[in-house]
Amino acid sequence: MRLRNTILILGIFALPCLKAQTRIYNFYALALTDSVGLTFTILQGPTCAPYEVRRGSDSVTLLPIYTYGDICGSTSFNATYKYTDITPFRGSPNYYQIHIPPNDYSQVLRVDLGFVSNLLIYPQPAETNLSIAIKDQKNYYYEINIYDRFGRKKGFGSGNATDKINLDVSSFAEGVYVFYIVSPTAGSYRGKFLKKPKAY
Repeated sequence: MRLRNTILILGIFALPCLKAQTRIYNFYALALTDSVGLTFTILQGPTCAPYEVRRGSDSVTLLPIYTYGDICGSTSFNATYKYTDITPFRGSPNYYQIHIPPNDYSQVLRVDLGFVSNLLIYPQPAETNLSIAIKDQKNYYYEINIYDRFGRKKGFGSGNATDKINLDVSSFAEGVYVFYIVSPTAGSYRGKFLKKPKAY
């Protein structure tokens, strides 16, 4: 009987050791003007598979938006990393998580941007079509100029928007673009979008 009690006591004290400890610490998400800045620390330890920044419009369905290199962290010191999501959701919440395969996950953080500078830009990234809505503006004339990340003009458009501006971006190369909208009645606006390769 005494031996059985001893085994039971040892088993109780051993249980906490079975819980996996994450190496992901100090995970922060900050809403910037038109992007979201992420900061996180990987505690020192063994190297591992490439780790991911995951994002979703809800806290359950999170998909990778960026994958880091072939090793994560450092074997001898804690390593802090930063990542800026330049294409966050504007009309819905953004949920972020860091994942080290196979089963190390950070907490999930939520960031809400809503309308940024009174613009709603979707989808992000864009493949063939891009829509831009100006908050509280309908039935207006506009002119739009589009530039690549190096300041080279890549497009121009004008017309009358009923409730949003619709653009065909299928011919644009993959990358980040900045646009400027000028309207006599709706005002002037600046924004950016990410173009992804067209799927075949």
